[in-house]
Amino acid sequence: MRIIAGTYRGMRLSAPRTLAVRPTTDRVKQTLFDILASRIEFEGKEVLDLFAGSGSLGLEALSRGAGRVTFVEKSRAALRTLEQNIRTLRCNDRAIIHQADVFWFIRNVFQAYDLVFVDPPYSLETIGSLPALLAGSGLLRPGTYVVMEHSRESDVPVPVDAFDTTRKQFGQTVALILRARDQAGKGTSP
Repeated sequence: MRIIAGTYRGMRLSAPRTLAVRPTTDRVKQTLFDILASRIEFEGKEVLDLFAGSGSLGLEALSRGAGRVTFVEKSRAALRTLEQNIRTLRCNDRAIIHQADVFWFIRNVFQAYDLVFVDPPYSLETIGSLPALLAGSGLLRPGTYVVMEHSRESDVPVPVDAFDTTRKQFGQTVALILRARDQAGKGTSP
C-alpha cells in the first residue's frame, strides 16, 4: 500500500495486522482519485475519512493538497497503524484523529466537509443505512463528494433526492461516488 500522487508520492503505508481491516487496493484508489481529480481541486479542502483504518484514503487526499483530514476509527489496532502512517508522512499538523464509533460521529458532529470517504467493513450489517444517514447529517454541504466502498453483495440504497450518483465496480467491490445536492434537490456546480 502506497501513496499514489502528490507530495508524498511513492511513500509506503503500513496496514493493520487484523482481518477486520480491508485496505483499499492501489488500483481502486488510483481510479477513485482520478475520477475525483476531474471533479474537484484538492487544495485546501476539508476531508473526512470514516472507518479510516490505516488512513490510506485520507492520507492520499493530504498528499494531493487537502488542507486537513479528520480520521474516524474505532479499532485501537487500526488507530496505532494510522498514527504510525501520519508520523511517517510528517503530516501531524493537518491530521485530526477521533477514536469513535462512526455512527455516533455522524449523528453528533455538525461540521461540514468538502469530501467524505466511507470505507466500512463489508460485513457491517448496517452498511446500507450509511448514505441516508449521511444525507441527514450535518457533515455535508451542497456539492460535497462522498466516496463509499461496499461489496457488490450489499444492498446500499442511495437517496436520489439527496445525491447525484456514479457507481463503479471493481470485481467484488462497488464504489459509490455521491455528490450532495442542494436543498431544492438540484445538483450544484463543482
